[in-house]
Amino acid sequence: MNQIEIEQFGEELYFIAASPASRRLRTQAELLSKTDVPLLITGEPGTGKSTAARLIHSLSIRSSFPFMQVNCKALTADLLESELFGYEHVAINGRIETKPGKVEQSAKGTILLQNFDAMPISVQSRLLRFLQTREFVRFGGQSHIRADIRIMATAREDLEQAVAEGRLNDELYYHLSAFELGVPALRERREEIPLFVGHFVNRLTRRYGVVAPAYSSAFLETCKQHSWFGNLRQLEIFVKRFLVFGDEVAAIEELKAQPLEQTSDDPNGHAHNGGHGTDEKASLKVLVRHAKGEAERSAIAQALEETHWNRKAAARALSISYRALLYKIQEYQLVPQESFAIRSIRNGFGNGS
Repeated sequence: MNQIEIEQFGEELYFIAASPASRRLRTQAELLSKTDVPLLITGEPGTGKSTAARLIHSLSIRSSFPFMQVNCKALTADLLESELFGYEHVAINGRIETKPGKVEQSAKGTILLQNFDAMPISVQSRLLRFLQTREFVRFGGQSHIRADIRIMATAREDLEQAVAEGRLNDELYYHLSAFELGVPALRERREEIPLFVGHFVNRLTRRYGVVAPAYSSAFLETCKQHSWFGNLRQLEIFVKRFLVFGDEVAAIEELKAQPLEQTSDDPNGHAHNGGHGTDEKASLKVLVRHAKGEAERSAIAQALEETHWNRKAAARALSISYRALLYKIQEYQLVPQESFAIRSIRNGFGNGS
């Protein structure tokens, strides 16, 4: 039986290693925790890149100092610059008012730049100067301030292509990619899916104050065979829906009704359906369309959560129109305050809130 390693480094933060892929990741994280250089963490959306960063921070000598995150995709260039480096301005009474940024607030700690590939070019230049000199100037200020922090960044897309297209400063990329950590997709560590299902069920029932529904080994086996294009984020959303309705049969049918999944251990990651020719092409088209839909849904849900459901701010972060966002919210049946939704449905079945 494979050894299971579970580490807790926050109130609801765990690192689970029950597969060779995750155990390799844990070993790499420990090695990287002993260095103090910038780090780039890559992986598909929803794989747990932020959790990997927190794990490295918790294992490092900086663990007793702050760990802060900044989502580079959710803010405009000016807001992102002031969020990182703070700002100064002269008030009406002539006094200089200052607001420290995350760099100052996380002194001797770690800053994680989420969605680093979405950082505006102007902010990239300032970040590069900070990495080179360890000094920065607040937005609107003049004084140089030194800071001792470690920079980590997460990205989901091909950064070399971003460099080639001029969307990413090549020197900054080389600074960050000297050490790179890849987080494996959930389908590469299927042994851990039952553990994550149990973790999400326990966490969400505590959060929402509801009774955990029972589920069988058949339910867990169906979850293990699913490809989970949205990785842990998609699995958590699935568990939330299961928690609301408590219907194991319906949940299993929901997964089986989705497009063809990879169920073999083919090292090349190819799905097998026993068909040929036109059937294979049709299945591939459905598979790709489903993958895009799941990725889009996850991105929209994340943007809404990070902006506290400010739809206009989320639309700006996603670079789509406000009307388009409203359509997508309706298409994917996204709702705010899921705790309220769960309580409402549970109340409809006679359970207390």
